[in-house]
Amino acid sequence: MNIPGIKKSCNPVRKKDNGFVRAFLSVFGALVLVFLLIQSASAATNETIDAAGRVTVTDVDIDPAVLMTGDVGLITFRVENTGTSNVAITDAQLISKDIVVLNSDVYKTSRTIGAGTETEFTFTILANQPENIYYPAFYINYKDAGSLRYNVPIRVEEPHLAVSVSGIPQVFSSGVKTKLSLMLGNAKSVNMTGITILPTGDGIQCNRTSAFIGNLAPHSEKAILFEITPSKETDLNFNISYTCGMNAHQTAYTIHIPLGTDKLAADPIINNIEVTSGSGGNTIAGDVSNAGLSDAYGVVVALESAAGEGGNPNQKYVIGTITTGDFSSFEITVPGNLKTVPLVIQYKDSSGNQFTKNISVDTNQANGGMDLSHNGPPAGFSEGGSPPSGAPTGSSSQGSNRVNPMNPLSGMGSGMNNLPITEILIGIGILVVALVAWRLWKRKGNGRKIRITFK
Repeated sequence: MNIPGIKKSCNPVRKKDNGFVRAFLSVFGALVLVFLLIQSASAATNETIDAAGRVTVTDVDIDPAVLMTGDVGLITFRVENTGTSNVAITDAQLISKDIVVLNSDVYKTSRTIGAGTETEFTFTILANQPENIYYPAFYINYKDAGSLRYNVPIRVEEPHLAVSVSGIPQVFSSGVKTKLSLMLGNAKSVNMTGITILPTGDGIQCNRTSAFIGNLAPHSEKAILFEITPSKETDLNFNISYTCGMNAHQTAYTIHIPLGTDKLAADPIINNIEVTSGSGGNTIAGDVSNAGLSDAYGVVVALESAAGEGGNPNQKYVIGTITTGDFSSFEITVPGNLKTVPLVIQYKDSSGNQFTKNISVDTNQANGGMDLSHNGPPAGFSEGGSPPSGAPTGSSSQGSNRVNPMNPLSGMGSGMNNLPITEILIGIGILVVALVAWRLWKRKGNGRKIRITFK
């Protein structure tokens, strides 16, 4: 049965309800899809973060280990991925407000650190700051998981090589060799390598043109010996070069070389002269005393004409070493027609420098007043000045038993003729009698007092 108007009113309502359902289903499906996508993205992000957490800095190498101010060094970070997934990074950087990074853009490109692998990141740095410890930061920026930060301490020290010289005399003698000991000390924490020393100076001869020490470990020292011979007053310079890692350093040390007379030098003189005439000529005997403050080595007394290597050996007398304050005797034969005998004392210092001293002896006055006539001031110093001091202690050879004016005890043991034989024998006799009397008293009295009565 058809009711007019009802059919027309029902059809539009059915069409409207179908459109609403379809719209609702579409929106619901989209929400489900978005939810699924969010869940999937969240799961992927968690996996990436977990994988990035497996990346660690396992080692840091700084070369040199300690940098001098102004030095360039290398710092290498060793990074290991201990996980099972690859990790993507966008860049790696070394950041510091104190240390200059010379290649800061070297790792600006993306790369991947494979699972179970190691990767190294090396930066070149300039330590242009004063002595201190600085902490630059190493960054690894991941593609989807933030970044890794690692601070490393870098020690910076002021460059310093301690230099000192021992054995410097108050004055140097022209043409005389002097030994100097150069001491180098490394007071820093860095290893110094390739140390080379160049001695220079106008008017200075040195036994070596350069010296190579090599390595000098931290907090250690080394000494090297130089022998110099100056010809004028000047300055001696020691130019020292060395390296710390890849960096070259230089320093210098200067000492002044004044010329003069060494107050501590040996000073041999002749005294106690005796002249004896004989058929073969005159025999001159005497003592050589060392009035200086250093020992005299290789002392030889000779006639001036026989002083050379080809001279008459009978006109030479070898003494050897005369220590300071000591003396030794000599005896040589000279021609009888010489009224004034020119004698030469030859001796050396501890460095081997040869010296000569000329002395004239008047044979007419030698036995009487022992008047020695010197040829002016001490002359004939073959090395151009007084000998340097510092010789080691030596022993002298006593060639005669004459009394030396510088040593009142020098006449003891000079011979039987000089001993008071009679007085010695009387003293011995008195001692023997006293000893016998004491023994008799001890034996007869048994230690008791003996009474003596007179009737």
